[in-house]
Amino acid sequence: MHAPFNFKSTTLALAITLLCSAAANAAQTATPPADLDAIVKQVIARERVVGASVLAARGDRILLHKGYGFADLGLEVPTKDETVYHVVGPMLPFTGIAVMQQVERGRLSLDDDISKFIPEFPLQGHHVTIRQLLNHTSGIVDYHYLGDPIEATSRQPKALDEVMALYANKGWVNEPGKKWDWSISGFQLLVTIVERVTGQSFPDYVQQNIFKPTGVKSTTYCDDFTLTRGLSHAYRKMGPNYVEARENGMAYNSDLRFCSTVSDLLQLWRAIKDKNLVHPETFKQMSTAEGAAAQMSAQDPKAQYGFAMILNHEEDHRRIGQHGSLMGYSGSLYDFPEDNLTIVVLTNTEDQNAYAITRALGRAILGLPALPDPKPAAEPTLADKPITENERKQITGTYVLKLSRVSGNLHDSFAQYQRTYRIFDENGRLMIQPLGEGPERLLKQDENSFAMRSAPQTHISFAMYDMHTPLMKMEAPDFPLEGVCVGDGDPRTFHRQLK
Repeated sequence: MHAPFNFKSTTLALAITLLCSAAANAAQTATPPADLDAIVKQVIARERVVGASVLAARGDRILLHKGYGFADLGLEVPTKDETVYHVVGPMLPFTGIAVMQQVERGRLSLDDDISKFIPEFPLQGHHVTIRQLLNHTSGIVDYHYLGDPIEATSRQPKALDEVMALYANKGWVNEPGKKWDWSISGFQLLVTIVERVTGQSFPDYVQQNIFKPTGVKSTTYCDDFTLTRGLSHAYRKMGPNYVEARENGMAYNSDLRFCSTVSDLLQLWRAIKDKNLVHPETFKQMSTAEGAAAQMSAQDPKAQYGFAMILNHEEDHRRIGQHGSLMGYSGSLYDFPEDNLTIVVLTNTEDQNAYAITRALGRAILGLPALPDPKPAAEPTLADKPITENERKQITGTYVLKLSRVSGNLHDSFAQYQRTYRIFDENGRLMIQPLGEGPERLLKQDENSFAMRSAPQTHISFAMYDMHTPLMKMEAPDFPLEGVCVGDGDPRTFHRQLK
């Protein structure tokens, strides 16, 4: 027997349902845009970001889409919501998409040994699979943590094989599959493999198979032969000031040579599902950690790595995506799947500031407490004491420095880091010059204590390694370098170190 229809109770139930639904929707957008704007401005000020574009979207609702600061500091050109940036970090998941498309099409298998496609790469007796390149468990050293090979040539354009030559024949950092350790070298190899199995250049393949199907308009391949309209200038910090970052995007992997906007990146990310760039089960595999990639670091036990993307949490809120910084740019794209929230941040300033903005925004939108502000190091006041001619003679020379210890927050590749400096007398001025970069004055602070205006927190000193060989130390927070003099300060001796 059916219960009689009760209009009052039904109406009340409907009202409760509507109220609950409204409350849920209100909870999703509880933080008004003005508050989010203030949060972004606070992080930008703390991190000293020149210019940034920020986009936060929850479902179909845009919570924040705005530009901050300057796209060109010298000309004081304001940043727009759709300013173009070199994308460092958020393009890597799409490299993974390109690889997985080839897996779906039967041209690759995740467990293929890479020697099948790149027989010329010296594996030194190891077996490395495509799976291990995708999830950073290959054990191959990361070339952009080696020091001189890339830092001394970062303004020099390179072909794919020239990038590979930066790390080929270097020491293995781990046995393949045994440990997670970040290595951008693996992505250079993946780009090479995609080109060889498709018969297309990587930019052409991505344009036809990822950009065109998704309809993005402002995402382009950036190289020395094209003009990228709307591209912001890149900056790095020099003491309390800024200088333009002069690295050339063509010095790195082809998949690090793309420019885009925050809305294009959001459109690309959503198209993974909407446009079926890969099958749903493939994307699920990409966003699941396996083996050694299930633990990225002891410092962050929740951090994991899938295929070309980081898997982590803000407390109990799962997020997937990628962030990075290089060439004076910083980028971050993170999706909170269960919260229907995606945040994209691009900046034109070195360091992981885009990631810092993403986390601050994400936590505010999700109703989580703000992270404590890191305490900025006090900017020291540098002296400029006179240096005698005899002092200059004693320490001039070419020095090869290495890390005296690799701290727990550095990747294993840093154990092979090497950087060459020369100390020389330029018409009575004591100068310091890193290989491949410009010289600056070395400022005397106290007895055997020196500093540079470009890195005022770094303490430089000299000692005798033995009776005849000077030893140089550069002590920066968590990055202590030291090494002996390998020759005089003549330019020919100095530049010979790259050969």
